[in-house]
Amino acid sequence: MNTELQSHPKPTRCDAPVVDARVVLLTHYIPIYQLPIYQELSRQIRDFHVLLSTDVEPNRHFQPRWEGLDVTLQKTLTLQRRWRHSAGFDDTLYVHVPYDTGRQLRRLQPDIVLSLELGFRSLASSVHRILHRRSKLILCTYMSQHTEQGRGMMRATARRWLIGRADAITYNGPSCFDVLSDLGADPKRLFHFPYAANPDSIYTGPLQPSGSPSVTRMLYIGQMTQRKGVEAMVQQVVRYAQQHADQEFQLTMVGEGPLREPLSAVATPANLAIEFTGNLPSEQLPTLMPAHDLLIFPTLADEWGLVVNEALHSGLPVIGSLLAQATTTLLQDDRNGWRYDPRDDNGLSGCLDRWLACDAAARASMAEACRDSVRDRTPGFAASGLIDACQFVMGHSTNDRCDD
Repeated sequence: MNTELQSHPKPTRCDAPVVDARVVLLTHYIPIYQLPIYQELSRQIRDFHVLLSTDVEPNRHFQPRWEGLDVTLQKTLTLQRRWRHSAGFDDTLYVHVPYDTGRQLRRLQPDIVLSLELGFRSLASSVHRILHRRSKLILCTYMSQHTEQGRGMMRATARRWLIGRADAITYNGPSCFDVLSDLGADPKRLFHFPYAANPDSIYTGPLQPSGSPSVTRMLYIGQMTQRKGVEAMVQQVVRYAQQHADQEFQLTMVGEGPLREPLSAVATPANLAIEFTGNLPSEQLPTLMPAHDLLIFPTLADEWGLVVNEALHSGLPVIGSLLAQATTTLLQDDRNGWRYDPRDDNGLSGCLDRWLACDAAARASMAEACRDSVRDRTPGFAASGLIDACQFVMGHSTNDRCDD
C-alpha cells in the first residue's frame, strides 16, 4: 500500500528558489547523514518531492527522520542477495524494486527526476524520460573502481545504456568519476555530489590535548561484518599490543553485526582493553570522538566511508583503509592521519608506530589539520553540486545558488 506522509513547511531563507522546477528524487531510504543535504535541496528547489523504496533497511539501526521533506513510500519488492568480492568477503545487500515508479512519476509530472544508483529505479526513470521528453533525468551515482570490481559485462552494458539516457550524472568522488568516464559518460555532464557529515554527528568544540601519552585510545564505528575488515583489525591490534607491553591500548568498537560475538571472545593481552558498545545514536558521536586519539577505518570495500568525514570534522586523526574512497580522497599521511592496506598484516602496525612517534605538538597540529581538511565539506557544499546539475539540465546559469 502506498503511504503518503505529511509534508512539513520548507525553510524560507531565500526570497526565491534557485531551481524553479518540480524535482523528484528517487532513493532507497534516507540515512540520517543525508537528511540535512536533502533539506538544503528542498530549500533551494521550488517543488521538491522524495520517493523512497523503504523507510529503513533491515541491517540499519536508526529511527527514520524526514522532517522538512515531502516523502512518499513506494510499493516495493525487496530482494536480498550476497555480494562476493575479490577482496575476499561476503556481504548482504538489499535490492529494491519500486514497481510503482512509473505511476508515481506520472502523478507528480516532474521537470527533473533525480534517481540514485544504476538499478531498477533508474531504469524506470529512464523509460519515463523517453516517454516524457520535457522531463530531464539526473542519475546520482555512488561507487568506486574497487567496489565495482567483478560486476560483469552484462551489468556494464546496462549501465552504459542508462548513462546514455541521462541528461546529467553526479559522482561522489574521483574514483567514481573515473568509473563513469570508463562507461562512456561525457565529462561535461558530470557533477560532483559528495557525502557530507551531519552537523549533529560531529564534535565542534575546542580541540582537546590528546590523553595520557602512555595510553592510545582507538575507535571503530561501523557494522561488524566481513566487508568492514574488523576481524583482521582486531587481530592486528592484539598483536601490536603484545609487541608493545610498555604501552596501554584501548579500543572502542561501536556497532553491531554477525562478527560481534566472535570478536568479543578474542583473547587480549593485559595492556589492551576492548569495549563493545553496540549501536549508538548518531547524536552521541560528538561526545565519543574527543574521548579518543584515533579512528581506525579498516574496510575491505566502501565506495566512500562517511565516518572518515565525521572523525576529521571532530579533529580526530584517521588510520584508514586504501580500499575506501574517503581515505584516498581526504587523508594525507602524517597530516590528518595515515592510509594503509588492511590486507597487509603489517600495515596497521606501521601507522600505529608513526602515531606513537608523534609528540604533543605534532598531535595538536594534526588535530587542527583534520578539521582544515574537511572544513568546506558541509551539507550546503554537497547540495550545491546537485543544484548545479539541475541548473545545467534546465539550461540556466550555475552561479546564482542560494548559499549559506
